[in-house]
Amino acid sequence: MSFFARWIRAKSNQHYKLLTRLTAPSGSVHALAISNDGQLLTCGGTEGVKLWDINSQKELACSSHHHESRGTVSCAAWTLTRPTAAETLCYGTGLGYMVFLRRSLIDKRFQEICMRRLRSGFEITCLSWDSTSSEANTRIAVGTRDKIVQVLLLNTNSQLQSVFAVQLDNMVPKSVVFAENRDIYVFGLYNGNFITLEGTDGTVVREFSCQSVIGHTAVSLKRGLFVVDNTTDGFTMYRLENEGEEPIRTFTTAVPSMSVPKQVAFGEEGKVIAGGSDNGLVYIFDRKAGELLEALHHADGGLVQTIATRDFNGHCTIASISPAQGRRNATIKLWTYDYAPRKAPKTPSNDYWSLWHMWMVLTQVLILLSTSIFLMASYKERFIDRAVTWTVDHVHQYTTPTPMANVAGDFSRHTIDEYEYFIKERQKERHGKNDIDILSELAGKLMELAIEAGGDLDNEKPPEQLQQDTN
Repeated sequence: MSFFARWIRAKSNQHYKLLTRLTAPSGSVHALAISNDGQLLTCGGTEGVKLWDINSQKELACSSHHHESRGTVSCAAWTLTRPTAAETLCYGTGLGYMVFLRRSLIDKRFQEICMRRLRSGFEITCLSWDSTSSEANTRIAVGTRDKIVQVLLLNTNSQLQSVFAVQLDNMVPKSVVFAENRDIYVFGLYNGNFITLEGTDGTVVREFSCQSVIGHTAVSLKRGLFVVDNTTDGFTMYRLENEGEEPIRTFTTAVPSMSVPKQVAFGEEGKVIAGGSDNGLVYIFDRKAGELLEALHHADGGLVQTIATRDFNGHCTIASISPAQGRRNATIKLWTYDYAPRKAPKTPSNDYWSLWHMWMVLTQVLILLSTSIFLMASYKERFIDRAVTWTVDHVHQYTTPTPMANVAGDFSRHTIDEYEYFIKERQKERHGKNDIDILSELAGKLMELAIEAGGDLDNEKPPEQLQQDTN
């Protein structure tokens, strides 16, 4: 099947819905990042960083406005800093600055909590944080254009401390990811090299070369996989612990008109792979089958190099952006899909506990209580006598729900019939009696029906006798 035919079929089976369009600043945008809870979005480029609240689609105030002196934003990631688990934005720039922003509890503005320039000021090409660690400090891995990978520690006082730095041989790091055992995966730009560094001192543990160049890389630790943009015909997937260095499969896209790196990401807990293009589309592939599931229309044409995904509570969000033409602003598009809808909560909704509903329940309870008091006051001796006698005679032999259910059903039907007949008859005589007299007669009638129901229980055979009759 041709790619065009697969694209037509993908268009007819679209699950992701366009959530909104956001206006990004003019100029190039190199980084998109969605917060861990799926509520915040940031983009970074030649005009610095911008932040939005995804739900309200409003731009958020930010105190970081030094892009002229610090350089273009080259990469960004959201971290959860401890012990408060606050969403913290970390981004790197083309002049080697690392900046951390966190939302103030007072004025709700994102303010700088830490800033530091690394080494000799080379471009920060990639960064990531150790999401598997339970320590109070946040470990961050950073790669720079001068072929250096270093690990930093952001402590609880918002200060950066260096853990180690290692110089790589003939390899510019394009992506860095923490492994579950705290080692570090490093993927080289263009040369296709993939190495593993020891997490304490940066010693090279393992190294191999992919069968394609690497424009960008995404890693799924849960699946033990990584996928790269091969800059030619699509995205190629490998195993993290693949000793044979053979790719699992290639997700083929339309033949690109130019060889440029495009970002790629896992989504839906690793079930799908999303990637950019040079024809205005965002591709979504099925990871297992390799089929094109959807082609999201970002623009009529042109590069869609920068994308981001985020999974949270069964909800996947995809963001994409393409370079602005001339001095026009760029457009960010957000798509969403509930791939694992949440179950309805067992607790009642807010509407259930509304004032009107509470008033109706209270009214019914008062009516039932008043009727019960009236019946007990009028027939308490007869009622108690009958209840005690029936309990002693039948509590042991009617432990199964069947006899009680039958009698309860008959009693309900008889009560309704008698009540309707009683009301009709008393409506004819209402002019001669007040409401108290009518209520008294109704209570007496209900007591007679209760006594008859007790007689029905007397005639009901216990389970043991029913078994003997059957035998």
